[in-house]
Amino acid sequence: MAPNSLDKAAGLSQIHTTWHVTARRARVWITPKNKPAYRPYIVLAVDTSTNLIRCAQMEDDRLTAERTLAILADAMLKPTFGSGKRCRPARIILDNAGLAQAITESLAAIGVRCDYQAKLPATDAALREMDAHMNRREPLPGLLSVPGVTVPLLEELFSAAVEFYHLAPWRWLDNVQPLEVHYGADGPPRYIVIMGFGGQEFGLALYPTLEDLRIQYTGLEPEQVFKKMSTVSLTFDEPMVMGFDDLDAIEQYGWPVANARAYPLLMKVTPPQKVGVPAAAEIALLAAALRTIPAFVTERLQANLGMARPSQASYPLSNVHAGEQITLRFPVDVPELAAYQGKMESLAIDEDDLQAFIGDWNYDRAAPQFAREMGTFLIYFLDDLALSGLSEQSLRKHDSNCRLIGKFICDYNYSTVFSPTVFLGGPAYLAEFQRKVTDAKTALTSYKATWRKLESYVRELGFGRR
Repeated sequence: MAPNSLDKAAGLSQIHTTWHVTARRARVWITPKNKPAYRPYIVLAVDTSTNLIRCAQMEDDRLTAERTLAILADAMLKPTFGSGKRCRPARIILDNAGLAQAITESLAAIGVRCDYQAKLPATDAALREMDAHMNRREPLPGLLSVPGVTVPLLEELFSAAVEFYHLAPWRWLDNVQPLEVHYGADGPPRYIVIMGFGGQEFGLALYPTLEDLRIQYTGLEPEQVFKKMSTVSLTFDEPMVMGFDDLDAIEQYGWPVANARAYPLLMKVTPPQKVGVPAAAEIALLAAALRTIPAFVTERLQANLGMARPSQASYPLSNVHAGEQITLRFPVDVPELAAYQGKMESLAIDEDDLQAFIGDWNYDRAAPQFAREMGTFLIYFLDDLALSGLSEQSLRKHDSNCRLIGKFICDYNYSTVFSPTVFLGGPAYLAEFQRKVTDAKTALTSYKATWRKLESYVRELGFGRR
């Protein structure tokens, strides 16, 4: 800050008014080209006597005491148009304790009192209005606004979500293998579906009744299903899908997140397509399910061994669950499942397309079923790339490289049981590529790029995590 900024402000007439000032991350995303999206910081000052915004200054970098003082001095000297004349307030109340302490002495030198207050209604209201205007929607309510939800409960939920994400039970159960769950001694049956086997959306969905679960498998179009069905879901996604209140709470309380694409988004849908946040009891149930389902799937169902045998198990719960327990059971009798599975099979990869894809692979060293499963996986990978908006030319290169990757694995890998982990540790078979395909540098670079994208896709599905 220029040395005379506050000196100039000291010469202004002083008005007996209080400013509420917030210094925090703004409720908006900046999305620059070729760089990760980010939330800037904002200093927002509201004159409580008029409810007018004196300044709303965005900053890319974290706010320092010196920069905050400079912004406040500007708000006195050059207020926002229409917010009043140049003046010094009698008092500034800041919602950032560290900054308030750091600038108190400097403000006192020009006759302005500075205090700290955790919640400031004037700035909170102004930020929400800016949020609704800039994002063109009503702000999503934060989880801490739900009656009965506490900081320890959400800390447990986020911690359990990280563990669930890394254990990735969707590797072994798909969305046609629901679980029955009882939370608490007298908890009614509810139903959970693990999402992620198809590689598109990861998490779990909770259905309050068997009827709601059955609607999921009726074969209706998605928009019709959501008009009739109640569900609570937790899905892993990028932070941009989260409400700003929850993002601020994550930063304030240090709740863990698995990675930049695994923020847990909670959503409740009730007929007819009313979207909101879950109740406290539903959040507690989700936290318990996230903690216990991976062990149930691998240890009791033995789904990680390809068995998925019928089983029931109860697990004691501690801390925020107050000594309750959760009981999980598999399978669930849902008559509509058979018809639903038949419909999904009809949408599967066309046999002629699969044969054309793997046609020149060597089946002598790899069992035919191994080649079919690997080819199917690679086609799904290419479909995922197509959804990412790549050009047709890029997609053709990745398609050609995937066919070569499959052929090399069939030629040189001696596995007979397919797992996506076969693609980890690459790029591989580089010498074979140069000897049998081409030694052109650009072609080899393209081949390596495809393998790296494939390996990243495999890891996103949960394979190869420790």
